[in-house]
This record gives sequence, C-alpha cells and structure tokens, in this order.
Amino acid sequence: MKTAPLQMNTKNIIALDLGATKCAAGIIEYNHHQNDFHCKNICEVKLADTHSLEEMLLKIAGMIDMPFHEADAVCIGAAGQYDGQVLQHLPGVYKYKMNFAEIAARQKWRRHAVIHDYDTIVCATFTSYMQRSENVLYLNDQSPDKHQRRVALGLGSGLGLKDGVLLPNGDFWLGKNEIGHIGMITPPSASNIRLSQHQEFHRFITLQHDKHEISLECILTGRGLKNLYQFLYPEKDDLSPEMIGNNLQTGALPELADLFAWYLGLFIGSVQLIFMPNGGIWITGGVAIKHLEIFSQQSFYEGVNASPAFKREREAYPLGVLKNPVHALVGAGFYAVKRLGLVDKSFCDAKVSTDPS
Repeated sequence: MKTAPLQMNTKNIIALDLGATKCAAGIIEYNHHQNDFHCKNICEVKLADTHSLEEMLLKIAGMIDMPFHEADAVCIGAAGQYDGQVLQHLPGVYKYKMNFAEIAARQKWRRHAVIHDYDTIVCATFTSYMQRSENVLYLNDQSPDKHQRRVALGLGSGLGLKDGVLLPNGDFWLGKNEIGHIGMITPPSASNIRLSQHQEFHRFITLQHDKHEISLECILTGRGLKNLYQFLYPEKDDLSPEMIGNNLQTGALPELADLFAWYLGLFIGSVQLIFMPNGGIWITGGVAIKHLEIFSQQSFYEGVNASPAFKREREAYPLGVLKNPVHALVGAGFYAVKRLGLVDKSFCDAKVSTDPS
C-alpha cells in the first residue's frame, strides 16, 4: 500500500514590496519545523525601467532566479486597494495597469495575495525580525508586549499607517487606517516660538496648495521636506527633494532637521493618543530610513511631548525605527504562510534570518 509523501519542510514565497517608483522583491524561505523565515535573492526594479507589470515581474523573476509559478505562494504588498483583479490607486502613482489576477492566472501561480503595503510591515513586527539590532533602532528602553496592539508608521512618498494585533492562537488582526490624509495638527502644548512658527507654516502651505490638499502628507514625506525647505529658506535656490535630502544628511540644513523632527514627534504623540499601542509604534519608510539623524534631534522628543496627556502611560510604549527595508518582504512571507494555507500549525515565535546575496 502506498503511503502519502511527507510534506516538504521548506516553503518558498516570492515577496514583493511595490512602491510608487520601485519594486523590491526577494524569496522568503519558510522552514516549518524550525519556524524560521530566511530572506534571500533580494533585488530591486525601478518602474521607470519597465513598460508593463508583466515585464516588471519577468525582470524580477530573472533577478531572483525563480519563476513566479514555481513559488509555493506569491505575496505582494502595495499602495492602494486591490479589488481582486486590479490594484486600484490614487492618480499618478503607477505608470501602468497593475492587473495581478490576470497575470497570475495566465502564468499559473499556485496561490497569491495582494495586500496593503503597511500590512506587510505590521506582519513583520510579529516575527523575530524585531529582535535583531541591525534591523531596529530602538528609541526607548521599552520591550514590546507581544499580543498588544502595535502601529507601523511609514514616511516615504506618502504617509502610511496600519495597526494590528497578534492573537495568542497565532492568528492576527489588521486595522484599516488612512491617517496620512488627516489635516495638520495644532499642538495643545508648545512654546510660543514653536507655535508661532507652526502658524506661519500653516499660512505658507495654504498659499502653496489647494485647501483640500493640505494634510500631514504635506509635511512628513519627501515632498513635505521640499515644502519645509521652501518655507525656511525662501531666498535659496529651489532644490529637488533628492538634493534637499542630501543636504539634510550632511547637516547643512539644521533648521529643516529641527522642524521636520518636531512635526514627526508631534505626529507620533498624536498616534500614541489615538491608538494607545502597548505593542509599540514602529517607524519606517524611505524618508525615515535615509534620515536616522532626525531621531537624535531634541525637537523630536519635544514634539512627542507637545501632546502631554497620558504621558506616563505613553512613555511605557515601545518606539523604534525599522531601518532594514527587508522587513516588508519578511512580513509578506509571514502573511502568505499564515493566510494562504502553506502550513497548518501556529508559528507565533517565527524566527527570521536574512541573506542579501
């Protein structure tokens, strides 16, 4: 009598982190018996270098040395809303149609999911990725409570946020948030100088943008850095966001570093009050990762405390920066293993390892 073949211990997930200008990808190997996520063959493709989604995916498959149909699962984290066929997005985000379902069917992918890009980041916080110092810059000494609500906050071309909870049974819950589109925050407690500067900037940004476009994304993003630069240095040459970022990294724009850090701190304090996240707030995104010096500014902590309510409780919440961009791929792998039926057992304590080769 024939016996059923043993299930392979290792599953291969192709993970994608699709942004407005580029797509990072890699293979996540999940070892069921060892509860280990291993990220390898990481690559990056600029959308400007391709003319269609199919071309981009073909290029990625060649770079990671695995056709998509050979993977046990494919998980794509992307900005926008997926309707089951096409990724819907705000105007101007992607240069071509993101018709994932059509391509998956034609290429015979085994199983796949397209989820929000910050869902993947929340999922990464459920893994041992958080336990490695090369992955996380901790901004306080608080340890995350494993099964409490946590928030993933991203500063990049947009301002993203998701909250989530890892449940004791190994399942998880993810929130649905669009906090980047809320209006500018006026702090309840700030120095007269800082409050006056905030009011002046609000008047400035009102003249620069349609009133319906004024939101936190006007400050805490790449274009936000440009808005702050134009406000602080009106007599200087109009620089590109890339040049502004380079000058910021070299310390050539101390006023910009100070004001951006204060607004980021103000936002963090407000998010703490909204979510009361015992599991921590974890900051990431291209702007945050490129400008870790922001978090050494005294004005960052002044901004956090500009909303002083429940200060003692909030000081107990973990706060850190996810500084290794592989977390989005790890989180996509976690989601695929749990939600796409790759294994049956719980993996609350899944381990993570990376290999950038």
